[in-house]
Amino acid sequence: MKVLHLFDLYLPSTMNWAYQIMRATPATKWVAAPWIVLNQYYTPDFQFFTRPLQVRTGWLPATEWQSEWAHNLVSRSEHYWPVYRNWLTKQLRKQRPDVLHAHFGPVGCHYLKMAQQLDIPLVTSFYGYDYESLPLQKPIFRQRYQELFAGAAAITAAGVFGKKVLSDQGCPPEKIHISPMSMDPTAFPWTARIKQSGQLRLVQVATITAKKGYLDTLEAVRLAVKTCPNVHLTLAGEPWQPGLVQQMRAFIATHRLEAQITWLDFLPHAQLATFLGDFDVFIHPSHYTANRDCEGGPVAILEAQSSGLPVISTTHFDIPAEVLHERTGLLAPEHRPDVLAGFIERFYWMENDEYQRFSRQASEHITANFDVRTIGERMYKVYNSIINTR
Repeated sequence: MKVLHLFDLYLPSTMNWAYQIMRATPATKWVAAPWIVLNQYYTPDFQFFTRPLQVRTGWLPATEWQSEWAHNLVSRSEHYWPVYRNWLTKQLRKQRPDVLHAHFGPVGCHYLKMAQQLDIPLVTSFYGYDYESLPLQKPIFRQRYQELFAGAAAITAAGVFGKKVLSDQGCPPEKIHISPMSMDPTAFPWTARIKQSGQLRLVQVATITAKKGYLDTLEAVRLAVKTCPNVHLTLAGEPWQPGLVQQMRAFIATHRLEAQITWLDFLPHAQLATFLGDFDVFIHPSHYTANRDCEGGPVAILEAQSSGLPVISTTHFDIPAEVLHERTGLLAPEHRPDVLAGFIERFYWMENDEYQRFSRQASEHITANFDVRTIGERMYKVYNSIINTR
């Protein structure tokens, strides 16, 4: 079976989860994107349909930040003047995949016409902003989504909540397959930690965007430090939203939290498993933003739990399937830093015996339900059923 994976950009460093699920799915992997980066995800195991302009000029950056202006220009212009899609259509008449798999809703919309022209089934996966934020900000996608829902062979969502969101928008429920976000538990093995009552080492690792809940994290720490003087928070993430970074720095300075907070630069994913071993609890209070941006299922939460870190998070979207309240972590309603502060205090004073139960259950939960190899096999069955049905 040959599966062609479609992206706007292959592949941002933060999308390790996409690379992992592709590798774990037992099929021949082809990749197509208007702009390709030669980073750690550019592997000889995959066949790439590289834009002729990139090949002729040798313009193949090693990261998505090199020549970022060129990538943005190419990606945006492609949706108005589909030069790459037209070229790719010609290539696929010569080399025909069995299935097209578009990653993110707008990518599926863009390649639907090509799939219909070539009579190749199209699978489209939704992950975050594409659920509700995109059709809210760009109403034209409301109609495009209806066309996608009608024309795609299958749609995948990260969980039950995501499936309901898509079905409420008009996608036939029988077309929607749940394909949870996943990771490799062997890359984040359980690490023994001894939790002493009266101290807590918190960590949040995520791109710095509003939906990650960083401001709620900071407010929760401000509230908790009154009764938990030895609490410490470490932050690490790419500063995607400079305005939010400024807000965070101002909050820390205004409330004199410098002694309680360490702020690191971007952390390479290859270092994350070792890095997490120095902490007691992972905090990640995701929430909807004003423009309905959301997180289908944060992979960092899975990786943290796999390593044995209990998680403090929220009931946002499909997170309650990732974090089991009172078993692998604690979940607050969105935008309730007061509740988060109470959870911080609870872990702060928690004795080691109770902490170990959280830690073990967190790791076991991820191994049992979010192993990328299991999810890859499930995705293969979706592909196979589509092919057999046709």
